[in-house]
Amino acid sequence: MKIHLQLTNKDYLTYQLYTSSKTLSHKKKRMRGRVIIPILFLILGSLLLITTTNKIAFFIYLAIALIWFILHPYYSAWLYKNHFKKHIRETYKNRVDKPAELTFLNDSVEITDESSETKLKSTEFQELIELPEYYFLKLKSDVSIIFPKTQISNPLEFLNYFENLQVSFKDESNWKWS
Repeated sequence: MKIHLQLTNKDYLTYQLYTSSKTLSHKKKRMRGRVIIPILFLILGSLLLITTTNKIAFFIYLAIALIWFILHPYYSAWLYKNHFKKHIRETYKNRVDKPAELTFLNDSVEITDESSETKLKSTEFQELIELPEYYFLKLKSDVSIIFPKTQISNPLEFLNYFENLQVSFKDESNWKWS
């Protein structure tokens, strides 16, 4: 089986966003950003209420804290997405829209592009992850190969190949960046 891939910025962006959504440190950072700011506003509002007995100022600080807490997930999703877009433009500029050919052999995959040839043994395959529009083949070296579903001519043969190699499969077909 052979697959011809030509990855776009969108493909790399989806991979980066998926990886970020599954990274514990990114989850913690986003949660801290969502919780710390409202706490600070509540503390400031409470101090203002105690020192000046100004209830209107307290309720303004309370409203800001609530608005931040509610809107922060949308803001941080937008912020991360823009960060990764810039990262991809800088880091993957020599890979975007470049054709590559993957040849699936019995116990390995050969990857050929315009500048290199790589042979990956099947023992390096850790997990095949399915998203709504992609498959990610995660390797033991913590690198992944991105397979857009639209570029796989025979999905059943593709999935059977990894099943025969007993590569674990993770169904994330409901995943969505948020």
